[in-house]
Amino acid sequence: MSSRETDVVFESGDDVCKGWLMLPEGTGAPVSCIVMAHGFGLTRRCKLRELAVAFADAGYAVLLFDYRGFGDSGGQPRQLVSFGRQREDWHAAIDFARTQPEVNPSRIAAWGFSLGAGHALSVAADDVAVAAVVAVAPMFDGLSSTLAAARQWSPVNFLRIVGRALRDLAGACFGRAPTMIRIAGNPGDVALLTSPDAYPGYKAIVPSDFDFDVAARIGLLFWTYWPGLRLRRFNRPILVLPSRIDNINPPGPTVRRARLCKSACIVELECEHMQIAVEPHRSLVIRATLEFLSRRLPSR
Repeated sequence: MSSRETDVVFESGDDVCKGWLMLPEGTGAPVSCIVMAHGFGLTRRCKLRELAVAFADAGYAVLLFDYRGFGDSGGQPRQLVSFGRQREDWHAAIDFARTQPEVNPSRIAAWGFSLGAGHALSVAADDVAVAAVVAVAPMFDGLSSTLAAARQWSPVNFLRIVGRALRDLAGACFGRAPTMIRIAGNPGDVALLTSPDAYPGYKAIVPSDFDFDVAARIGLLFWTYWPGLRLRRFNRPILVLPSRIDNINPPGPTVRRARLCKSACIVELECEHMQIAVEPHRSLVIRATLEFLSRRLPSR
């Protein structure tokens, strides 16, 4: 089945998000829709389009969007990772998808990668009309992800990172522009993610003009976000795709929490964190997603 792609804009908060709406051709009736967003500091142009096209070609409507402050979306300040604001963007994207005449509004799935997977679960827990969730290499436990990152920092770099984060938080109180820090770097760099696979993994999926900087305050806030706590009472279908060798979002806490959810299906991957967006792992993620949704949320 072929699909067509349209640039779309929808309101979120006091600004707009931009995305791609992909619709299968020749369906003749409203279809199920997959709403998708990326992970920490990433945009829709970071290798998610290939997955979205595969889902649309399989008969699903797909909305893939950028958070405010990132990519093509509006919003100030730029490059600010705000958990609350990004969840607002998810809710706005799902509401926008429901208004499309080609979409069955009662058949929406939330698909997220890494931090986006944590948001997908949180938003679906709040919105009981979301029919299913797919969480790929999910960030369900902010503390374990923070500790995994901090183990890679030297004592000096730890102090530098904390110092920048404190300066950024203090500046925000006075309306100053954010103090920035690199998302990913090589071991020994002053960056949030410095495991040996982090920077090469980002480089493999980002465009040449990608902005590696984010507001440094997130370095002090990441441990406070625990979307996996919502799993215990989550009763709709959820596919969890952790990786056994994930150095960014450790799989242990993810799997333990997913096993508490009676409606969860767990499919473990054998790849580093960022490799889910490149072959051969991308095809495995596509196949697992479509097999899961074909049983729980068929396209029609």
